[in-house]
Formats: sequence, C-alpha cells, structure tokens
Amino acid sequence: MKQARESKISSTSSLYPEFLVKIINKKLQDYLQSYNKLPGILKESISYSIQNGGKRFRPVLCMVTAGSLGGRVDIALPTACAIELIHTYSLIHDDLPSIDNDDYRRGKATCHRVFGEDIAILTGDALFAESFNLILEHQYCKPGKKIELIKEIAKASGAEGMVAGQIVDVFYTGKKITKKILEYMHENKTGKLIIAAVRCGAIIADASGGLLEKLTLYGKNIGLAFQITDDLLDLESSIESAGKTTGKDIILCKNTYPSMYGIEKSRKIAEEKINESINIVKSLDIESEWLVKIAKFLLKRNK
Repeated sequence: MKQARESKISSTSSLYPEFLVKIINKKLQDYLQSYNKLPGILKESISYSIQNGGKRFRPVLCMVTAGSLGGRVDIALPTACAIELIHTYSLIHDDLPSIDNDDYRRGKATCHRVFGEDIAILTGDALFAESFNLILEHQYCKPGKKIELIKEIAKASGAEGMVAGQIVDVFYTGKKITKKILEYMHENKTGKLIIAAVRCGAIIADASGGLLEKLTLYGKNIGLAFQITDDLLDLESSIESAGKTTGKDIILCKNTYPSMYGIEKSRKIAEEKINESINIVKSLDIESEWLVKIAKFLLKRNK
C-alpha cells in the first residue's frame, strides 16, 4: 500500500523539487564535458543554451514520476536529460527571427542573438540528435525499453507532436481559429513533450498499462495548464520576472487561451485542469506527493 511504501523522494514544504534541478544541471554539465570532438563554436553554443537556467520542468517531471512508482528518481536521469535537450532545441528554433523573433530567453540573450541564426539552427539540430544518443548510451534498461523511450520522445517532438503544434501556431498567427484548433495546437506544441516526460518516467519504472494510462491523463491535464499559465504570464509578467520578452502574443496576434476566453476564464480552466490532475494521481496506489505539488506549482509560477 502507498502508506507503507518507502518514499524515494525527499519531502519538503516546497512546491517544487529544486534539489532535482541541481541534480539535472550537474548531469547535463557532465554530458557537456564529454563532448571533446566538437567544433569550438558548437560546443560553446550548446553549453550556452543548455546552461541557460530554467526550472527543468520536463526532466523533473520524468524523474518524479519514476520516483512516485517506488524506484529511485536517478534511474530516469539520462532520459530526463534527453528530454531537456529536446526542449532546449525547440526553444532555440522557436526564438528564431523566422518564427517568434525573440531576443531573450530565461533572462539571457537568445542563442541566435549571441551566435547568429546559422549557428543557432545547427545547435538546435545537434541537441535534437544528441537527445536520442543519451538514451542509447546512458539509460540503464533493456534494449527493448530504450526503443520504447525513444519512440515516446520522437513521436512527442515530431510531426504528430511538438512540430505539428508549432506549425499550427505559425500558420494561424493573426488569423481567427476555433476552440478545437486552439486545443489541438496547445496539446501538441506544449502538451505532448510534457506527457512524454511523464510516460517515460513511468516506463522506466515498469508501470502497468492501466497505471500508464492514468499517468498519461495526468500529464495531459498539467500540459494544458502549463500552456495556459504561460499565456497568462505573457500578459501579466515583466521581462525581469518571466526571463523572456513579454506582451508579444498581443503584438503578434497569437492565438492563446486568454485571447479566446479572456484572462479570468483562462485562469479558471487552468485551475480545473490542475484539480483534475491532482485527483487522478491521488486515486492511484503510488507516492503521489510530488506529482501533486508540481501540479499546484503551475498555478503559482512566475516564469
């Protein structure tokens, strides 16, 4: 029973496991130091982008999910870092002048502003490929499970996932869309990689099919809540607190939950999704404490 199971994740009063962020940052640094044969400018741009801070939300979620199923959180660390490489690649490409044209990310100048568009594009390409390398070389599990993990991440980040959502975002910028298209865009652009983070952590921890299905639904709910709160931050935060250019959604006529539903209803939808996600994991026979805390954290995040 969950009451008797030994917890493998430290319990604190914080809503976010910053101790895991430190572990992830250290491991990412270790991986960076192993890249000895790269052209200097590529190693520099990768290092700049990877060490650009952030909450490491997706890798944290992967590790917490694995830990919630009774295992050690660090067993999922290589895959968690691989997911962070995918996320970083997507940010580099999203910030390019041809897409969102952002000058700041996580409080620092964006990759293309520092190294140029050509180097930024190639840096993103390298991170995408290296993410799968991390799993193949460093994730401790059977070969068949490695294939499962790679399949999860590839599908979440490719033509049926993150890229699909980003295409819809770019194509429909400045155009009126339906609620169904908005939901599809957010589910794919942001939600799919968050779901993959949860599913990968569960797969590494040998979750049963039924449990994996429930955790997938948890991931879907917090994925949408994450994007809605991100849209709200663009309206309500400063560049200092958000760490990136704010107010651009309105300037670019982006389709967002606030633009379609208004601020208050959008906030209510996010709260509903968070409550749904909490109810899901609390109903499971797992160590749900940190999954609940992370869900609650989304409503209080300021960047």
